[in-house]
Amino acid sequence: MRAFAFMLALALVAGCNDNSDKQNQPIGSPCTTSGQCGTGKFFCDLDHPNGYCKADCHKDSDCPTGSVCAGAGMVSPGECHKACPNGASDCRTAEGYICKMMPDDASAQYCDVPEPEGDGGA
Repeated sequence: MRAFAFMLALALVAGCNDNSDKQNQPIGSPCTTSGQCGTGKFFCDLDHPNGYCKADCHKDSDCPTGSVCAGAGMVSPGECHKACPNGASDCRTAEGYICKMMPDDASAQYCDVPEPEGDGGA
């Protein structure tokens, strides 16, 4: 009985220190703080117009439904972006977002800001 009580207490303490990933807003939502997007792997990318909720990923299955993992390498993580299966109408076009068609860094098209022109290229 003591062993059971000890295990129960241990489980309760472990549950209090839950640092799991919790999504608060959909991927691609506007944001001003990471806490608006969620906890753990979820964050607000303030380099995007009006912020953009994202999550760290290594593959599509790391991303919530309706999003795709873009930019992941063999070692470096990518970021979940909102998928745009219907084209630009899925993106926040009024804020300058586009649907990246046939991207070379993801398995499907996704919403993002346009690449800067004259960035040096290859």
